[in-house]
Amino acid sequence: SISTSKLYQILGLKRERKGVQRLPQRPQPIDTSKTKKPKKKRKALTKVVDVLNTLKRLQFSYTENNGQVLPGYLPKVGLVGTLQPTAAFTFGSQADVRYEAAKQGWLTDFPNFNQPFTQVHNSQLNLTGQLDFGKGLLIDLNAERNFSESITENFNVVNQEYVPLNTNVFGNFGISTLLIKTAFKRSSGEASPYFDQFRTYRQTIAERLATDRGVDLNNRDEEGYPAGYGKNQQEVVIPAFLAAYAGANPDNISLDPIQKVPLPNWNLKYTGLMNMKSRKKLFNRFSLTHGYRASYTINQFQTNLDFDPSSPNLKDSGGNFVPEKLYGNINLVEQFNPLIRVDMELKNSFKFLAELKTDRALSLSLDNNLLTESSGEEYILGMGYRVKDLPFTTRIGGRRRTLKGDLNIKADLSYRNNITVLRNLEIDNNQVTAGQTLWSIKVTADYALTQNLQALFFYDHNFSKFAISTAFPQTSIRSGITIRYNFGN
Repeated sequence: SISTSKLYQILGLKRERKGVQRLPQRPQPIDTSKTKKPKKKRKALTKVVDVLNTLKRLQFSYTENNGQVLPGYLPKVGLVGTLQPTAAFTFGSQADVRYEAAKQGWLTDFPNFNQPFTQVHNSQLNLTGQLDFGKGLLIDLNAERNFSESITENFNVVNQEYVPLNTNVFGNFGISTLLIKTAFKRSSGEASPYFDQFRTYRQTIAERLATDRGVDLNNRDEEGYPAGYGKNQQEVVIPAFLAAYAGANPDNISLDPIQKVPLPNWNLKYTGLMNMKSRKKLFNRFSLTHGYRASYTINQFQTNLDFDPSSPNLKDSGGNFVPEKLYGNINLVEQFNPLIRVDMELKNSFKFLAELKTDRALSLSLDNNLLTESSGEEYILGMGYRVKDLPFTTRIGGRRRTLKGDLNIKADLSYRNNITVLRNLEIDNNQVTAGQTLWSIKVTADYALTQNLQALFFYDHNFSKFAISTAFPQTSIRSGITIRYNFGN
């Protein structure tokens, strides 16, 4: 048994003459610093787990191919090969053995020997993955990077010393990238805001290069650019071009044209509306699709034979520093394929398709400082209907027979508008060099007379009007009937 006074003490109460009253309690301070850290860690860990749960598939592949050819090798190879110049080289090592082989007397010293030393390097990186957010939302991601480089070099051997002559490097480069920041503000034939930014960004890039090289910024040319880095110097032009059309900050963009990390592109498909009961009563199929792909490529780069490593500050006739490598064409290609696509089929077999595609391609020639800009838009509207068990009466073979089969009718209407503009970095002269407006109507109808016999009707009507006056409008019409019989089961 517990006494009343003991019970009051346990409950934190005290007894007074006028009744029962709670003992006053002092509030205890709470140390929030210890509780906040675990909560932040839990939230961060939860986000990481959520992302990993959405990752349905991830695939990574990297391929590298290296090789060397060193001609003029004198020792005999033998039946099972040789361990010279080194055992590692025999088993695939790419270490430089030219100088050691010449030092050991294994290379010919014939003065008219003209077979070049060659070295190749190829690398390919591919990343693919799929994110499943549930409720019918799937996103496929892909990123890629391709790099190839080959070195050719003539040489002489003098007093068992390897003397390189005319070293030349050739290569190509391609990488997936993002240009979406500048995708939706289209240019016209007369003006382009991004081309104007391209011109302006050259000043910022030139000053960055001059600062890194230690050039006095007070020493400028007639155009106001730092000495050695004029407005048409390729080390200035390439980063300015990439910054303008990728929507990047010219103060932070990399000055190296060969980028290291590929950026992901994607394909998105959403079928979640079919999860609703009200939609299932109306549709057999309903999906939304979106796709984006962009690439940055260098068609060819090579060693600049005018560059002298012993004189890095050598300038050309235009007063610019001679670059170590020469780049021919820089290309940026972007496609929304599609930007949006709606595909549905009703319960009554009626099909509907609406699709919008956009694309653009930018090709910068560093030989003449010309930019070729191509852009296009395409709208597609499609409809279809299936008539089930449509009867067809025939007297083939003298006998009257009624056949039944499904009649599939499909019609597509498309409109595409594309234009090509040539822009000059030197002068304000934008020229429309190509382009057309294309209308297309396609109608098809196929009917399965039997399991093996099928009839197909098609009608294809195209009309195009060109953007330049030297080309005439064109119209083409194709139509016909195809009968197909399958002799198999």
